[in-house]
This record gives sequence, C-alpha cells and structure tokens, in this order.
Amino acid sequence: MNFDSIRPILSGLIGAKIGRRLAVMWAEWLPHANDQARQQKLLKGQAKVIRFANIGAGIGAASGLMLYFGGFVDSHDWRGFGLMLGLTALLPLLVILFGNAHGGISCVRTGFSGYSLAQKTPPAVLFPLMGLMIVAGIWAAIM
Repeated sequence: MNFDSIRPILSGLIGAKIGRRLAVMWAEWLPHANDQARQQKLLKGQAKVIRFANIGAGIGAASGLMLYFGGFVDSHDWRGFGLMLGLTALLPLLVILFGNAHGGISCVRTGFSGYSLAQKTPPAVLFPLMGLMIVAGIWAAIM
C-alpha cells in the first residue's frame, strides 16, 4: 500500500477533525450561545423567513446550475459558477431584508441573527463569506 492510496483517507480524517473543532469553537460565537431558550424563541419567530431564505438559496443554486445544463454557459466557463455563488448568497439576504422590513432595523437585525443561528454559523463568519460570494457573482456578471 503506497501513500497515494491512503492520502484521501488521511485528508478526510484531518478535514473531519478540523470541522469538529470549528463546530465546537463556533458554537460559542452563535447569538445567545448560553441561552437555549432564547435561541429557540429566535428560531421560532423567524421560522417562515428562514424557510423562504433557504428556498431563495436553493433557487440561486438551481439557477446557476441551469446556466450550465441549459447551454447558456460553456461547461468550462467559471462565470456560471460565480453567478451561482452570487445568487445563492444574495437571494437569502434579500428575503431576510424584505421579510423583516415591516419591523424596522431591529427586526431586520433579528432576522439576520436568526438566519446565522439556523445555519449554525456565527454572523462574523457567515455574512462576510456571503459578501464575498456576492462579489464573485458581480465579478462574473460584468466579465
């Protein structure tokens, strides 16, 4: 057995270890990390908006894939992937923004906190990552 045959197994084990460590570390950064009752109340209050935001992300991913399957973009063109990333990040943000706009800025902020909690990712990680995805989508659209 040579190293090339066990390398995928080792990288999978290392990746799982890193993922487990990040999950433990990020759990402390989530909104209301020490209060499970507040987390459940936040998720319950934002359940409909979070559901539609996740549907929006799915629509963004599906529309990006349809660019390839429909033949609008060559199979080796990166722009379709960039547009898919941008739509997958932009649509949930718009759903959260417009779904909570009736309550003002504090309700929108609560919606974003609920979305990050539902994604089990701290806001300080999730939203900059989504911002980079939107930039990739804009870059792909203008290229």
